[in-house]
Amino acid sequence: MKLLTFLLLLPVCLLAQERGGQQGGQQGRGAAPAAPPKNLKVLAANTEIPFVMRSFNEALGVQCTHCHVQGDFAADTKPEKEMARKMIAMVRLIDTSFPSSAGVFPDGYHEVDCSTCHRGNVKPEIMAPKKFYNRGNSLGNPPPAQTPGVSLKLLPVETHVHGADSLMGEFRDALSVDCNYCHGGGKPQEWDLNPRKDIARKMIMLVRQINAQFPGTGAFPVGEQKVTCWTCHRGDTHPVSLGNKAYPPPPAK
Repeated sequence: MKLLTFLLLLPVCLLAQERGGQQGGQQGRGAAPAAPPKNLKVLAANTEIPFVMRSFNEALGVQCTHCHVQGDFAADTKPEKEMARKMIAMVRLIDTSFPSSAGVFPDGYHEVDCSTCHRGNVKPEIMAPKKFYNRGNSLGNPPPAQTPGVSLKLLPVETHVHGADSLMGEFRDALSVDCNYCHGGGKPQEWDLNPRKDIARKMIMLVRQINAQFPGTGAFPVGEQKVTCWTCHRGDTHPVSLGNKAYPPPPAK
């Protein structure tokens, strides 16, 4: 009799479990979407917030609570959050120097973003850790005769342009290039035939524009600097950004 009762009740139990499982699955698949983010003062409402926030975390090497209050991400309690908004506005300002940029940061393509300067650190670096040596330097050849800087359209006349610990040396270290990268052609260095020289001048103006966002800085290269050529370039003529970052291939289906 017990066996008969068990066999009669078994289908009922299985049916109840199946319905419960279906309801649970339907609840998971049809659950209400996550609430839209609140208090977006500089980001668009359609911003892909999870991706953007993860990119900020990775760029600065921090967790979400670096800028947000745990349990209330919409709160403006932490000053780091307002600083982040200022940095977003600054990236958009930098974008105006690059015709190749497209979209309003963080949407679209950008030559410079948070990862370009920060590289996993809250405070960006401003000085190359090592010197760049060309073949002549490596062979121990004596440095060329040093002459006062000429055609200094943007730099103060007293700028230490050539020689050891010079501004041009900082440029070489930052981009890992020889002087001929911008000068070149066997012509006097004051010649402006190489278009890269004019680009370098525009980059000096950009560095000044960025540093102007921080109180207490001087007009590059004079005075304290929060950002230099090394900050973005890190030994590469083309700084890295999310726009030119390589990602792994999609998972196999």
